[in-house]
This record gives sequence, structure tokens and C-alpha cells, in this order.
Amino acid sequence: MKHKKVISLCLFLFVFASAYSQTVKLDSLKSVLDEHKNNRLDLLIDFADQYLDSVHYHDFVFSCLQEALDSAIHQGKDSLEVDLHNYMGLANYNVGDFESATDNFYKGLNLLNKTPNIRQEAKLYNNLGMIFDELEDYNRALEFYRESYRLDSLSSNEEGLIGSYLNLGIGYQNLKLYDLARSNYENAYQLAEKLNDSLSMIHVLNNQGTLAYDLKKYEESLDRYNQALNLYEKARDLGGIAFAKNNIGLVYLDQKQYPTALKNFSEALKIANDQDLYAFQGDIFGNLSIYYEEVGDYKNAFEYYDKYNEVYDSLNTERQDQMIRKLEAQYRAEKKQREILELQQENSLQKELLSSTKNRQVYLYVIIVLVIFFLLVLFVLLRKEKQLARELQEKTRELKKLNVAKDRFFSIIAHDLKNPFNALVSYTSLLRSEFDSFSKEELSQIITDLNDATEQGFALLENLLYWTRAQTNRIKVYKTFFNLKRIVDNVVSLATPNLAAKSQTVEVAIDDELVVFADKDMIATVIRNLVFNSIKFSYSNSVIRIEGRKIGHSIQVSVIDQGVGIDAEKQHKFFNYEENTTSAGTAGETGSGLGLVICREFVEKNDGLIWVESEPGKGATFRFTIPYIESTQNT
Repeated sequence: MKHKKVISLCLFLFVFASAYSQTVKLDSLKSVLDEHKNNRLDLLIDFADQYLDSVHYHDFVFSCLQEALDSAIHQGKDSLEVDLHNYMGLANYNVGDFESATDNFYKGLNLLNKTPNIRQEAKLYNNLGMIFDELEDYNRALEFYRESYRLDSLSSNEEGLIGSYLNLGIGYQNLKLYDLARSNYENAYQLAEKLNDSLSMIHVLNNQGTLAYDLKKYEESLDRYNQALNLYEKARDLGGIAFAKNNIGLVYLDQKQYPTALKNFSEALKIANDQDLYAFQGDIFGNLSIYYEEVGDYKNAFEYYDKYNEVYDSLNTERQDQMIRKLEAQYRAEKKQREILELQQENSLQKELLSSTKNRQVYLYVIIVLVIFFLLVLFVLLRKEKQLARELQEKTRELKKLNVAKDRFFSIIAHDLKNPFNALVSYTSLLRSEFDSFSKEELSQIITDLNDATEQGFALLENLLYWTRAQTNRIKVYKTFFNLKRIVDNVVSLATPNLAAKSQTVEVAIDDELVVFADKDMIATVIRNLVFNSIKFSYSNSVIRIEGRKIGHSIQVSVIDQGVGIDAEKQHKFFNYEENTTSAGTAGETGSGLGLVICREFVEKNDGLIWVESEPGKGATFRFTIPYIESTQNT
């Protein structure tokens, strides 16, 4: 806990120091905007981007973004409008206004419904994840990070994937899923190294160092921090060097290697002093106080503790000090003015009038302060009430939407469940009354139809049972190592009658030795649903291909058909029961669409992702991934 606290303070420090090191004045920036009216929009965006992270320039940045947004709306530049909402959300995020930040990110997503852009969508989902990370809703944050990763993967956006892997690692580390955190950090570092992105490499190394520290793997933690230190030194980033040495000192302090810890703290403090990193000095003072306490030098421990308190007390009271100085200056000016008036006015009546006026002013000031105070209290209460009302309305709308989706979904299930039973009732009734009138061939066809109806009804009931158990969290995940090709071969064998009915064939391209670590029954259910779905929507005499291979740190399974294909508007609805729609197969087969919903549930329970790639008339490819874990045994 001590280490994480220090890192948080250090990140704040660099923002704080950089804000006060700005030498460009707001007036000069505004004058530049006034002088360049022809390219004013470009300058507004450039200034906002340059000073986005500075809390000191927040109001200026937001005014630039608002003016740029008005201009983009006027000119009908939808893509730029999305970027500006993203910028405005980040500006609000930097000052802790999470409600406004979330509102801007969702406005950007709504605009993308009209003009889709996968990379912009990935950024917005990533930033929404950061909001919930700050609110310590780590599971919700991880949902957004996963969606951002999925979109960056679809668009092959390697720069975006660095951030996606890094944030997924942070999300898993917050949930104490350390193996998954480590895997994602490694992926982020490999990509950053490939793109020669040293800044991202430093971020990854610092997070890897923190992860190793949490696991008390001090040697690994030191190795990561030293790598980060080398990159800081190559970039001649003195603040970063001090930051790394302070972290290294903390690791040595936990290892009781006191001389080495003191050496690193001292070097970090010297740089902080030279660079006027005032807040960071206080952080190091605190660490030195802990150091001297552990070595039994209580005199120095108390001295550094006093210095630590002095720094942070001054930081916390700086605004108050500024206000006091301002009031003192006003008081001195008023006092001087009164002295001049007293010299000019010699009679006591004027002095009494002046005194009375002063008293009235004091009373007036008191009344004004009280009025302002009550107005502020009223404003806060009204704002809170409005927020609660808005949240209640949002929850009500969401509940209504879910109820409508549920009713529609179960109406589909009921309809599709009737079909096989209608066939069973009709045929059995006909056989009971007119059995002797049918020929042998007719009876054979009736039996075949009855078998198809029962298989269809059983498959639907089985999927419905799986889905119901998943929704009530009654399905537990039991992960084991198993051979992927054997599972696929079993599914193909099970589908042989359906394939024969449409003269279809299956090609399997999976290494015989490929072993995966997941819930065997769940993965078998996913592959079975995908294969039967491809059979349903593929033409007769076509080929269905099943592929499985290791890609990076994941196993990817693909089911590729040559069927009717899917338009872009329907693709994103397939895996959500709220929006799922059904359509008949190439031979008139029916279905509820529940199978694909179950696929998503089971893949995500195995820490994976699932998606579809398709165009109308060109077939469809359903893919899913699960993390790859190397087997230590023969399967």
C-alpha cells in the first residue's frame, strides 16, 4: 500500500510542476487566436491538445474546445465533432468532473451510430473505462477496456492496442488477477518495443514493477524499475529519473537494504531540489522519515516527518494563503484611504459618519456572506436532488428497455418452441387415425420429419437451459487442459446427419497437438452452436472450414462458411438477447438466435472475446479467442 500511494503522489507531482512551469500567458494565446482568423479552428484544437493535461489552463482549454465544437457542428464535420467530445471528456476527467466527462464520451458514441469509426469508438470505450477505474468500479471498467481491445483488434490498430493491453493489465491487477495482468503487460511491452514507443515502454515497465512489488517479487520489481530508469536517462528526463530512483529506494527499503535505499532516496531528493519539484520533495521526505524510523535514528525521522508535513501543509493551504494575501492588500489600501480622509475631515460629525458607514459595510458584508453561503447550500442540495432524479429516470428507462427486450425474446422462444411440437402433434395424430393408409415410403418420411422436429426442440430446450443457468450464475467454470481438435472432431461427428442432408462438407485445420486451458464443456457448446449455425445458413454442396491456432498469447478458433452472409447493421446484435433477431436458414430451418447469445456468455466466462466478420452474399466468419496457457502435462 505504501508503494502505490507513493506512485500516485508522484504522478500528481509532475502534473502540478508542469502546470506552474508554463511560461506562455493566456493573454498571449488569445491574441494568437485573434491574429489567425483563417486557420482559427486548427489553432483551437492545437492549443487544446497542447494544454489538455494542465489543470491550470482548464478553463482556457474548455473554451477552445467549445468554440471548435460549435464550428464543427456548423460545418457538418461529424468525425471532428466526435474527436472534440472526446477531448472535452478528457478535460473534465483531468479536473475530476466525471459526470460531465461521461456525458461527453457517450455523446461521441451516439454520433458514431451515424458515421461509424472503429478507432474513435475504441478510444471512447477506453476513456469510459478510465472513469470507472477512478470510481473503483473495476469490473465495469474492465468491460469497457475489453470492448476497446476488441475494436482495436478489429481495426489492427497497434498503437491503440498498446493502451488496450496496458489498461486491461491495470484492470486485472486491480481485481488481483495477477497472471492475466502480467500477460497483458507483456503484450503491451512487445508492441511498444516493436513501434519504438519509449514513453509507452516506460509506462509498462512502471506497472510491471508495481505488479512485482504487489507479489513481493522484489528482484523482478527492481529489474523493471531499473529498465524504466535507463529509458528516463536516455530521454534526459530528470523528473522521471527522480521518480524511478524513489521507487527503487522503496523496494530496497522493504528488503531492509538500508544503505542502498538511502542512496536512491538521496539522489532522488537532489534532483527534486535542483528541479524545484516541491511536492515531490515532500514525498521523498516522507520516505526518508520511514527509513530513519526503521534504522532507529528517531531524531532524523522526526525532522523529515516535520519537513514532509510542512510541504503538504503548504500545498494544501496555498490557495488559502493567496486569498489571505489578497485580503491583506485590500485591507491596507482601505486603511490608507481612511487615513487620508481623516486628515482632510476635521470635525467629529464626519468621523462619526465614517464610523457608521464602516459598521454598515461590515453588516452588509456579513449579510452578503451569509446569503452566498445559503445559496451555495441550496445549490448543492438542488444539484444532488436533480442528479438523483436523473439517475432514477435513467434506471427506469433501462428497466423498461430490458423488460421490452425480455418480452420480445421470450415471445421468439415461445414461437420457435411451438414449431417442433406442432409437427409432433400433427404427425402423431395423423398416424393414430390413418396409420394403415400410409405406404412404407410415406411412413419413413414421416419418421424422418418427426426426428428432425424432436432434435430441433431438444436443441432449443438445451440452449434455453444453458442460458437460464448462466443468467442465474448457476454455471461454474471448471478449467482443464484438453486437446482442441478432439472436441472439434466430436462436434463434426455429431453434425454429420445435418451435413449430409444438405450435401455439405467440413474442413478442419487444427494442429493435432494444440492444447487449450478452458472449460471443456463450455468450449464444446460454443463450437457446436457455431457449426450448426453455419450449416443452417450455408447453401447445399458448400464447404464449412474450422480453424484453430495460437496467435500471440491467445488461441483463436474460426468457423468459416460460404452462406448468405450478414449485413453490418445486424452483426452487432447477434450476441445480445435484447437486440437479437432470427431468420430462416437456406433450407427453411428455424431458430431462436439463443445459441449465439450462449456463445458470448461462455466465451466471456473463459476470459475470451467473440465476434463476427461478414458481408451479404459472401459468407460469414465467426471467431472467438481464449487466453493461451502452456500445458505442463500430456493431454
